[in-house]
Amino acid sequence: MSLGQTKGLWRSDWLSYALYVPVLAIFLGALIFALAQSSTLERDMRIAATQNMLWVVSQTQMEIYALALSVSAPDRDEDAIARRYDLAISRLNLIQQGPQARYLETLGHLDGIERMTAALLDLDPQRRGHTARLHDALADLCADLHPQINRIANDVMIADWDKAAARLDTYRDTQRLVMVSVTFSLLAALAITWLLLSKQRQLFHAEVQTLRASRLLKQEQDTASTYRDFAAIVSHQLRTPLTLIDSAMHRLERLGDDVSASEVSRRRAVVSGAIGRLVRLSDTVLLLARIDNSQIGVRFEPLHMADIARTLVAEAQAQHHVRRIDLSCAEGPLVAWGDGDLVGHIIDNLLSNALKFSAPDKPVEMRVFAQGQQIACAVSDQGPGITEVDQPYVFDRYYRGQPYVEGVGLGLALAQSLARLQGGHINLETWPGKGSVFTLWLDAAPSGSRSQRSDN
Repeated sequence: MSLGQTKGLWRSDWLSYALYVPVLAIFLGALIFALAQSSTLERDMRIAATQNMLWVVSQTQMEIYALALSVSAPDRDEDAIARRYDLAISRLNLIQQGPQARYLETLGHLDGIERMTAALLDLDPQRRGHTARLHDALADLCADLHPQINRIANDVMIADWDKAAARLDTYRDTQRLVMVSVTFSLLAALAITWLLLSKQRQLFHAEVQTLRASRLLKQEQDTASTYRDFAAIVSHQLRTPLTLIDSAMHRLERLGDDVSASEVSRRRAVVSGAIGRLVRLSDTVLLLARIDNSQIGVRFEPLHMADIARTLVAEAQAQHHVRRIDLSCAEGPLVAWGDGDLVGHIIDNLLSNALKFSAPDKPVEMRVFAQGQQIACAVSDQGPGITEVDQPYVFDRYYRGQPYVEGVGLGLALAQSLARLQGGHINLETWPGKGSVFTLWLDAAPSGSRSQRSDN
């Protein structure tokens, strides 16, 4: 990541935090406001319940009415009258205390209640005694008090209705405020979540770009290293055959007219071998370049692997007439699905390696066989084998294991790439000190198959 991108991300962090703080404060403020309004609503409902004056006044009215019945009964019971008188006085005293007194005062009835209480106390039967005249006076007083208490009860009921309606309106408004606050809190939470997700997405993209830049840098470094190795190895491999050619030509020049036919033939073989190495090296490099640039087209067709193997063994035997190459082909159709030219290059490479690593007096063996839905061509040598340390890198470019032999380390890498282009692969079996087997595996040709062209 560049310095400018880093500063941009740092600046973006501060901007994001500057947005988070006020949004979070608004969210918490709205939530606290909603909780406070809910608490106020609950407190108002509880207080309203303790100030229900209608019930208190109604109870007072009923006690005065019960006292009137007691003093008007034909068989007056002094104890019952005294009990009803005490209850009536108690109810009147109750509504003249605390919130009830303040409530009646707002309605303008507190003075009337006090007068009622005073009038009733003047006719206390315990102080003045139970007489028929006192009882009649109590009956008349209760008859006068009853409509007054009834009027107070009506006023209280109307006032309670008005206050209840006002409280309902207040509660409704409070509920709306609570709903708005909760909704706004939810929106604020969503906004914070969106900001956090956006920031996370920016950081993720920045990390991806950093990883991509690191990967590209690594690829560039690997490519530069590869080209350095390639240039060093190829220059060395070019120098050797050119030196051989130059030496053969100088030898013939020094002999002059005394050169013999056998000498010319021997020098010609040297030159031909050197030129062959140059051609194979140039072909290998060109093929790898075409693979890297996806410029190789694969022409799929049925391949009779036994015929291809016989042709390649015959060509190798002609070049190495003193070497022994054994070929065995299994019975039955050995028809693979691939490109004949590419398969020929692969098998020629495997056969050349086997001849290179085997001792001159040791035979090289090639076997063609079928296994399942695949056709295989296995090339065995009796060379030193491949050490366990070198085995994982056998198909890597420019890798040459111990002991080093002539070559640039491209042949097996190219062979494996060409095999994979055709949907196949090459596997290795080796026994250090005894030899190795490289086997090319290709899919068997489908029945009734025809040639097909596949551009890589």
